[in-house]
Amino acid sequence: MSERRDGESAAVVDCGSLVVLSAGLSGQHAQDVLYSFLLAQLVADKKHKRHADPVRWYETYGKALERLGWIVEEHEGFTRHRPHEIPYGVAPLVRDTLARVADENILGAAAAGVRALADADPVSRAAELFEQRTHVERAGNFQVGVAEEVRGVEGDGGTVIVRLGRFRFRAVDEATELVRLLHTEFRAADEVVRGAQVLHLNEDVHGPLRDGIAEKLGERVEVLIAPVGG
Repeated sequence: MSERRDGESAAVVDCGSLVVLSAGLSGQHAQDVLYSFLLAQLVADKKHKRHADPVRWYETYGKALERLGWIVEEHEGFTRHRPHEIPYGVAPLVRDTLARVADENILGAAAAGVRALADADPVSRAAELFEQRTHVERAGNFQVGVAEEVRGVEGDGGTVIVRLGRFRFRAVDEATELVRLLHTEFRAADEVVRGAQVLHLNEDVHGPLRDGIAEKLGERVEVLIAPVGG
């Protein structure tokens, strides 16, 4: 994984997730976010087929994050997406989903991350990784999150908060062309389900686990985490 300097924002493909690391997020906390969300996906992948059994996959994924010290502050369960316009793409889907738990700054960061990945060279490592992990044939399962560090009192290292959109879909309409996910236009018959969460990191739980997480992930970090444009 390429180095990211503290104070810089970055969009990163993390296995089947697109994670936007906000400016001001420390290097350690950026790693905490990426490693946690990667490990949770791998744990869920081991137990359930990501695209064929997304309901149980998400249950395992959520429990894995909790064990790693992520606490759910707000939660919107999965519901069928009801778009304002048809056809619609991933960008408005992400905005409508995160709007329930995020302000305009976060929505802007998420939109910029989606746009950067959509515009990326299709043979770049980030673009290829996202396509490989987020859908098989016409079924998909992916996440888009924005991570930020909220500073508290002086001397406080800050609380890490992730606003996370969770998505699964089946492209039922034969007219829907699913080649690159971020270029897909979904139609009314397509089954698109989404939910949103706000999570914050409990340092007391996560801190002692850091070294073990990194050791468990090992070389998979370099294979399954790819900065967009990096």
